[in-house]
Amino acid sequence: MTVKHLSSRTYVIVWLALMALTLVSYLLSLAHLGPADVVAALLIATVKTVLVLLFFMHLIEQRFANALPVLVAALLLGLLLTLMITDVTARGTTSVAPLPPASPPRAAPAPP
Repeated sequence: MTVKHLSSRTYVIVWLALMALTLVSYLLSLAHLGPADVVAALLIATVKTVLVLLFFMHLIEQRFANALPVLVAALLLGLLLTLMITDVTARGTTSVAPLPPASPPRAAPAPP
């Protein structure tokens, strides 16, 4: 069985896409989006990971049986991340700042 390899043009396009995603990730880090920072960074990292797996690790050229372990690992990682996020958000245990003193401290009595 002969495997058709991708052209050099495809690799250059994928590399340019990876560079563009890196630039977008950097620019988003400067935007300070609050909680959306993490979501955006994880989405961009996921897209970049999929591009590397498919094109530079040649999974797009292989049979599905060769890509199955990577797919199963990604699904298990997603499951574990989901369970972890659910656990952390369900606990409701956040650190509480110390309370200020109820009354100002008393001054030491003046010597007689």
